[in-house]
Amino acid sequence: MDTARKVHQLCFPNCGAVYNNTDYYIQFPNGSEIFFAGLDDKQRTEKILGKEYSTIFFNECSQLELSSINIAKTRLAEKNSLKKMCIYDQNPSSKRHWAYHIFERGWDPIAEEKVDKDDYVSILMNPADNIENIDEDYLKMLEKLPEKDRQRFLEGKYTDADDGQVYYLFDYENHVKEFEIPKGSTFVGQDFNVDPGSAVLCKIADDKLWVYDEVYLRNSDTYKMCKAMSEKVRRACVEINDRRTMQVRIAPDSTGKNRKTSGKSDFQILEEKFGSNAILPTRNPFVTDRVNNVNRLLEEGRIIIHPRCKKLINDLEKVFWKGNELDQKTDPLLTHVSDALGYLCHEMMPFDDVYEVPIRTW
Repeated sequence: MDTARKVHQLCFPNCGAVYNNTDYYIQFPNGSEIFFAGLDDKQRTEKILGKEYSTIFFNECSQLELSSINIAKTRLAEKNSLKKMCIYDQNPSSKRHWAYHIFERGWDPIAEEKVDKDDYVSILMNPADNIENIDEDYLKMLEKLPEKDRQRFLEGKYTDADDGQVYYLFDYENHVKEFEIPKGSTFVGQDFNVDPGSAVLCKIADDKLWVYDEVYLRNSDTYKMCKAMSEKVRRACVEINDRRTMQVRIAPDSTGKNRKTSGKSDFQILEEKFGSNAILPTRNPFVTDRVNNVNRLLEEGRIIIHPRCKKLINDLEKVFWKGNELDQKTDPLLTHVSDALGYLCHEMMPFDDVYEVPIRTW
């Protein structure tokens, strides 16, 4: 209704395009078509799925969900000589947005893995770059906006104003590495929950916590968790040919002393599976103490995470504060596996570092 027609009239007045105002598309003399559609409801999305395209332009993508974009991209399937591509534009929002993670950090927050950076490029265009088409009074108005809005609308920057990232010292390049699993006992941090049940499997060597695997089960219980943990511990034992790997010590959420996911307490189930001495004497620290301890160990480079631990990496990237508490409402599946890491770090590598050599001999 506005931009497309103006561009047409100003830049391509003689292209012979015909507008279809019923089905919202433009047809050109050579047979090419531009369709206009939305992703804001099921009916609109289904309309998109009914066609194939060579190029898709996601306008104002800061307002779009990545899941909806991924659905639309499945129609980038027209067979011809054109290079298939997606184009995006936006006024950048905060660093919590998927566009920042994909285009700036090279991380897909849904697939929970790195993207091929060769597939993604970006360019920064600010109002000052288009000064011949912008009223000077408009620029003056933008300059007087509050800092957060000025960064977004005038400078085209992603803002930190509402960042609030919990594990802000986590850095994928520094903390995620391929490594050979060290020998010795397995240490497990576990968060008791039904959906998801989660745990991290670690070794301790060279004053570092080596997170070599994770368990993340939807609609789970403690019996299922025990089975999954046992299988992964056994697999690691075979991989490095070290029977000590089967010696498991668990730092669990201390609420497991109570009956929760089954008739028996979660602690009783763990002891039946891994032995009476499997559970480390523990009590839940304050959330802020647990988080600060993890950030301290990240800063000191004492937590190394294997790339296969996608759920843990995702948690460390995406858990945020909401007021004085962890945000567990925006995405209820977050916080649990990073909590599991926090319980283990609190028990094995607390602020006072009273753990020394004995733990390596268990």
